[in-house]
Amino acid sequence: MKPQERQELILAQLLEHPSLHIDDLRERFQVSEGTIRNDLRALEAQGKLIRTHGGAVSTATRGFSPVASGVTGETVSPAHAHHAAIARRAREMISEGDVIALSSGPISLALAQELLPMKSLVVLTNSLEIAGQLSHNPQHTVILIGGQMKAGHDSLFGPLAATMLERMRVGKAFICCDGISVAQGAAGNDLASAQVKAAMVASADTVVMMSSGDAVGRLALISFATLSQVTHLITTNEGSQDAVNALIAAGVRVSMCGDKLTEVCVDCAEDRRWRIGFANLNEQQDFAVTVRQSIEQAANSMSNVELLLANNDADPQSAIENAKRMIDAKVDLVIEYQQDERTNYVLMDMFRSAGVRVIAVDIPMPGAVYFGADNFRAGRIAGEAAVKWIREKWQGRLDKIVCLEQSESGTIPAARVHGALVTLRQVFDLRDTDILHYDTRGGLDESRACATQALRNIPWGRNVLFVGINANSAIGALEAAEVLGRHPCTAVVSQNVSRRIRRELHARNPMLVGGVDYFPHIYGERVMPIAVKLLQGQPVMPATYTEHLFINPDNVDFIYPDDQFESRVKPASPSRLPVAEPVALHVQLIKEKNV
Repeated sequence: MKPQERQELILAQLLEHPSLHIDDLRERFQVSEGTIRNDLRALEAQGKLIRTHGGAVSTATRGFSPVASGVTGETVSPAHAHHAAIARRAREMISEGDVIALSSGPISLALAQELLPMKSLVVLTNSLEIAGQLSHNPQHTVILIGGQMKAGHDSLFGPLAATMLERMRVGKAFICCDGISVAQGAAGNDLASAQVKAAMVASADTVVMMSSGDAVGRLALISFATLSQVTHLITTNEGSQDAVNALIAAGVRVSMCGDKLTEVCVDCAEDRRWRIGFANLNEQQDFAVTVRQSIEQAANSMSNVELLLANNDADPQSAIENAKRMIDAKVDLVIEYQQDERTNYVLMDMFRSAGVRVIAVDIPMPGAVYFGADNFRAGRIAGEAAVKWIREKWQGRLDKIVCLEQSESGTIPAARVHGALVTLRQVFDLRDTDILHYDTRGGLDESRACATQALRNIPWGRNVLFVGINANSAIGALEAAEVLGRHPCTAVVSQNVSRRIRRELHARNPMLVGGVDYFPHIYGERVMPIAVKLLQGQPVMPATYTEHLFINPDNVDFIYPDDQFESRVKPASPSRLPVAEPVALHVQLIKEKNV
């Protein structure tokens, strides 16, 4: 591995962890301590990290002010907590690779801190502080909108900034406002700032306003956007409900952020409204994020569904606390995505006692309706693809199988790995000692560490197939084999085809056989009708499976053609019309299969 590549990976690790130790980096990259020290010196010279005794910390910690951030000792001010809640919700609307505009303001600064660990964003901003924060991640492209600087401000304003934005086109604009109402639209109290915000609105396909709850219904000095231009408002739940209802009736989608729950409101009479909660696995995994986005999209298309969102953060205790909040919020039904099998018994007891119906996503729950993977079939599909690949690439010689598993999810999700093993052992003469098992909890770091340990214990020249429980395990195996230089004798097959897996397939990574797709982007359109049937008292099947398809380098461009057109900043057309998205081939892959 070249020093530049290793240094970029070190910076990526520093985004995920507040500090790094030399011993961990040496183990991670399988190089000497001196090599790691040279890498850290080079990165410090570039201003990208700060060396410490035995390791390094991120330069993003520089300039952190407890007063400016609303943090004093252990106390967090209410304003800071509100800004953080709004920022977390806005972060959920942004995907890696997006092109966004971000106005100046304290909520925007909180959002920038949320965006720092993401990958490959293109961010246009007129804030020097936000640009400085995001520039700590070398994978982001940060474009500072030029203009005039005023004393006491960290931002650039004026006609030069507005003119620059006229030549740009972004997917989403996230803009702070001092007031938003039916009478005035979105408004601000600073004339120079309003000019730039109006240009951001005109340059964006989707406009998201961000404000504290007390700004909802309030008038400000000057309007910079009409309500017809505003797609979504993210605010807090302490504002005027009448003002919120008026905005919803005017066609603005509103997310009201509480401490842990976010309520996505609809314009509907109380007696015709269903309150449905969705507790997501986490907001870090691409698969889970896509599932949540699809459920939001499906709920948004139903005029009588009010959605409450929670993040289980892949933590059993958080899942239990979220369940209590959902019950207190008097939801009619919960869609639960939680990976710890034992905790699911606790959750189901709580929901049954409260009379709340439950749909379980991907991890079964006792007594809940199930929607998700047909795990054993998905494993079979992966095994069949691996058999074909091994015959073609390795002339049918397979020496070892390494299974990267997730025991906490129980035996049913484990059937993914079991199905692959059954298929492989029907073809290849493998002893039990040729099959190695590692528990990764489904995490990327754990998978990388387990794969590294496995490869170091397997002699060079042996053909090794990694069978992963999810995309994280497959990516971890690929990274471990890359660092150890085991390309010619390593193969990896994935369960789930995340954005990162698709990138590797588009690039034709020679180690990646492919992955079994679960199509998380259609989960919402399949799950929400089941939810409504349950709420209406109609019979539903106890389990409904998503369809599966094996994606490999030969068909990924056909199944996901839009991956080839990941957006970057686009010049606006003279007419100021939004730039048309490329037409995607529609592939009818999803069929309903009931049990």
